Amino acid sequence: MRIELAHPASFGPVAPVYVWQYPLRLVHWGLVISIGVLSLTGYYIHDPFIVGQAHRPFLMGWFRFAHEAFGMLFLALFLLRVYLFFGGNKWEGWRQFIPLSKDRFREMWEVAKFYLFIRPTPVSRIGHNQLAAFSYVGIYSLMLVEVLTGLVMYQRLSHNAFLLVVVGWIPSLIGIQYLRLIHFFLMFVFIAFAILHVHLSMLVSRAEKRGLMDSIFIGYKIIPVDEIEEEFQKDRRGP
Repeated sequence: MRIELAHPASFGPVAPVYVWQYPLRLVHWGLVISIGVLSLTGYYIHDPFIVGQAHRPFLMGWFRFAHEAFGMLFLALFLLRVYLFFGGNKWEGWRQFIPLSKDRFREMWEVAKFYLFIRPTPVSRIGHNQLAAFSYVGIYSLMLVEVLTGLVMYQRLSHNAFLLVVVGWIPSLIGIQYLRLIHFFLMFVFIAFAILHVHLSMLVSRAEKRGLMDSIFIGYKIIPVDEIEEEFQKDRRGP
């Protein structure tokens, strides 16, 4: 299936490519919702800005329940994303996220120049550009820290024997108050990342005109055919 794209940066035939599979889109939007709910409930647990009235004495309990429920959802989505690093398609796999060559480091610099308004055009890729991909390595690492610190605090409330084995050793290395502070501080990191992520995605989408913003809803991006052929030729040649 080929169509013509009337855009000065992409003359010639183009084709829709199914880049983001359904499980990845599920993870993406599930994390968006989870982080939103966890941020609201977590901030309330940290600083109860709503004073419970006599007819709602269990208000804090409901906030804690919602926080723990969406925390488990967050954990499940995180584990699904880890699986997709190894079981997803070529644009979702871990090799796309690690700069394994000098060309990829060079691409990161070129992308940074576009983000800083030094370069007029983006570095277009079928999947993530290398700078965006590498930033996800950092954000997923912070998600792991958030999961572990959250499980430590949950274990102290539930006295779960399995969690005691999995994360019970962490408070012996870092005090529980520091773990709480790390857990709370990372909330602001995720919120800041989300704002920057939306801004840069819209910036690249407007410059590329390949349906980048649409792709996270439908999975497809519109890619020039010669670029598709070039990418698959690289796959045949190997790293």
